[in-house]
Amino acid sequence: MLSFELPSALRRAQPWLFCAGVLVLQACGGGYQAPLDDQSAILERQAPPIYSTTGVSSPGGAISTSTAPAPVAATTTGARPIAAGVAVQPAPGVNVNVVNEPSSIRRSTLGRAPLGDSPSPSSAPATAPGTVPAAVPPAPGVLAPSSQGANSTQRHTVVRGDTLYSIAWQYSVDVRALALANNLNPPYTIYPGQELTVNISGLSSNAVASVPTLPAAPAGAAAPAPAARPADAVANRRTGNVPSKLVDDIAWQWPVEGRVLRSFSASAATTSRGIDIGARRGDPVYAAADGDVVYSGRGIQGQGDLIIIRHSARHLSAYSHNSAMLVTEGARIRAGDKIAEVGTDSRGAELLHFEVRVDGAAVDPARYLP
Repeated sequence: MLSFELPSALRRAQPWLFCAGVLVLQACGGGYQAPLDDQSAILERQAPPIYSTTGVSSPGGAISTSTAPAPVAATTTGARPIAAGVAVQPAPGVNVNVVNEPSSIRRSTLGRAPLGDSPSPSSAPATAPGTVPAAVPPAPGVLAPSSQGANSTQRHTVVRGDTLYSIAWQYSVDVRALALANNLNPPYTIYPGQELTVNISGLSSNAVASVPTLPAAPAGAAAPAPAARPADAVANRRTGNVPSKLVDDIAWQWPVEGRVLRSFSASAATTSRGIDIGARRGDPVYAAADGDVVYSGRGIQGQGDLIIIRHSARHLSAYSHNSAMLVTEGARIRAGDKIAEVGTDSRGAELLHFEVRVDGAAVDPARYLP
């Protein structure tokens, strides 16, 4: 039998090697784990924790969302262990919600306490996403902002040729309210470069009704003297048995002979609420009712040559896209007087665009025409 003798150097180191081996086995033995497949019989399977800000546990570990307002947490939750070697340390004033942790503790909300001197959250119910808060109706006798006209911050810079009537028409507001909102006094003169507010909300309807008849004065000019009926308008007035209709104590008739190409729509652009009446270029345009011409010009974009007639303190009518205009501001006319000739709109269509306004708001002309 062969014998083998270790070298003397190894014999001397043998005790130290033995001690080192023991230490290695002790260090590794406590942390050794068999492969995962070999541990299937001993590992405890647990559902992972689910975290929620408003959750309520439901079967299967799902979370049903609550719409109730979240209460404010007054204290800070400490660090919470959620897995082996893992803990959650919430930020100051925040509670961590663990819906299905093994201890069966349930948290329905995530609260945040006010930081520093911040005000406490409001207890008022929030408006649901995608909804529009209900409008608060104005007090009785107080005008609300026009749904067809300007908003509460809009202003108009007066340019040469503007009249109070053309500005009120452009923004769909009552001309009397416009004068009152801007503290204008007789003779109600306006000037180029002047800024006017077109917000009429909050004005008393009684105060508006008390405003006297406003002159049709262009910006920077004195009010024109009442003019006699223009000779051309009288000479070419409509004759014969003309159908008329009495509405609001005013006798109305059709302003031009033709068929309606486009009917009234309240959702149309602010400056285009009315009807389009088809006719040939150059056909006569007649005044739809007795009144005074308060605007004759082309200062309103998209309207071409425009004439506005005042029939009462509340009623106006307008005639757009004329090829010729036979009357000027201040002229007194009668129903059936020829005031203009048919022209074309921006698309080249031959027509008359006709509108009726009551207290500044556009209304369906079909209600007034026979």
